[in-house]
Amino acid sequence: MAIAVAEVILHQWQVSPYCAKVRKMLRHKGIGFRAQNYHGLLASQAAKLSATGKLPVLDYDGQRIADSTAIAIFLDDRVPAAPLYPGDPAQAAMARIFEDWADESLYGFEIFFRAEYPEARAAAVALLSEGRPKWEQHLFAPLFIRTLRRRLKATGFRIENKADIEAAFLRHMADLDALLARRDWLVGDRMSIADIAVSAQIDEVVRTSHLAEHIRALPGLARWLGRVAE
Repeated sequence: MAIAVAEVILHQWQVSPYCAKVRKMLRHKGIGFRAQNYHGLLASQAAKLSATGKLPVLDYDGQRIADSTAIAIFLDDRVPAAPLYPGDPAQAAMARIFEDWADESLYGFEIFFRAEYPEARAAAVALLSEGRPKWEQHLFAPLFIRTLRRRLKATGFRIENKADIEAAFLRHMADLDALLARRDWLVGDRMSIADIAVSAQIDEVVRTSHLAEHIRALPGLARWLGRVAE
């Protein structure tokens, strides 16, 4: 049952893994919310919502919080039920390590695949243009691609190492598959921020990347992704 609050609005880009992370948090806690998308050229309006100009931004009953990790901490404070971070200190530490790995390392792979593969770029542009006039896509697409490449440059991944980057990512997926072969969750005996953050990044690779079938072919990982699906 959704928790009743005055108003909860998630300002998001639909294909952002960090926005997906917040959607999963809210649903995990049973918090009803409205998603406000910034598709097409509306993306320029997102810069006005936070000091960094990035999404997600959450409006929660009159308060505005930016950054997915800050939102997670805020939500656990305001709605303690269905905690995102385990109560056990060692498990909480491990959950935060998984969250940071997802937000920093896995995000680099997701950006690389989306920036450097034409099919993934086209799929992302189409999703981010939904509901907007057709003419906008011609203006929005080059802006979005430049943004992707700028973010990709910050990751340090180089296009000439494409095969090595794919292989490294698939090794990470195989490692997760091995971890999940005999357990339901990454940390402890229930869903936590670890599952939410890691799955949010992988979901976006599955959504637009040619590597989707490789991920679905890993049985433990595929079952787990089903358990943490939106």
